[in-house]
Amino acid sequence: VLHPSLSARRASAPVSRRMKHATRECLSREGTSAGSARLPPSVASRTYLYAFVVASAPELLAHFIAHYHSLGINFAARSRLIVDPARGDEATAALARREAASFALLREAGVPYSNNTQGTWSSKLKSVLVNEYLRALPADALLMYPDLDEFFSLPCGLEAMLPPDARVNLQAKFVDRLPPPGAGAPQ
Repeated sequence: VLHPSLSARRASAPVSRRMKHATRECLSREGTSAGSARLPPSVASRTYLYAFVVASAPELLAHFIAHYHSLGINFAARSRLIVDPARGDEATAALARREAASFALLREAGVPYSNNTQGTWSSKLKSVLVNEYLRALPADALLMYPDLDEFFSLPCGLEAMLPPDARVNLQAKFVDRLPPPGAGAPQ
């Protein structure tokens, strides 16, 4: 859930009324994938997406693109994906076909991407690259930074939660959608 900064919370009464109205309106419409709200146009126009993805998972990549597109992300204008291709012993013919499918999907969907040429990913490398991207964004930009297997769900009334002059902090709950180890194993 996105929360306005402390200064915006002081004026919470008008925000709360707007939230109640926006929530009713949101719940009366059909949601997007996973029942999430879609970004309002005023928020979508300043929301960017940045992600590190592997090229060996075209099915997951297709779902990822469809999900964030359904939320209102304009991939062609406001996104960047860094794609990690297989290297060395990992590069088999079957993997090459999967990677080719991923790159074809990205091109067909008009998703800007670049290949990871920096070597093995690390938290430090990812921090450096995402911070470079952040510095290039407009001052009022919002950033979504999911992993390939993370599908964010947006709250109804998001626009009312984002005062234009306030800092925004992200708070979220993680919901693991996989069964505990062994729970899904065939008997």
